Amino acid sequence: MAKEGFLSKLRNKKTIISDEEENLMKELMDLRVKLSSGQLKETHRIKETKRKIAKLKTVSNENKDLDKP
Repeated sequence: MAKEGFLSKLRNKKTIISDEEENLMKELMDLRVKLSSGQLKETHRIKETKRKIAKLKTVSNENKDLDKP
């Protein structure tokens, strides 16, 4: 069986979207602070986190569109 992806998890659990977005925003802020202080070795994590936030917002907007009559 294939792994369940990030988007699949979010689409199945509609209630955790706001919590997940808050966690990702905090993670992005921490990564940016580490980058500016020269402590971040894995700079690709910033791009990955920004993409996760975008995917999260996309799923959130999809859910809003489904709730409209």
